[in-house]
Amino acid sequence: MIQRYTMDFIPDKTVYKAVMFARQMMRKGTLPSIANSRAAKYYGISSSDVAHYTGQNANRIKNTKKNQ
Repeated sequence: MIQRYTMDFIPDKTVYKAVMFARQMMRKGTLPSIANSRAAKYYGISSSDVAHYTGQNANRIKNTKKNQ
């Protein structure tokens, strides 16, 4: 089964913004743990919420590349 999206739908707009901010920092070379904690602190949410979605994204991309 081909997955169309790399992470689940995020209903909370604040969490979505934090996840996108963390992913942007990761693309620029920031370590995931640092990116997750910075984004969570900036948006005032739990870093585990951010890490859940960024980890989900990374895992699905890894599996997609592995299966090609």
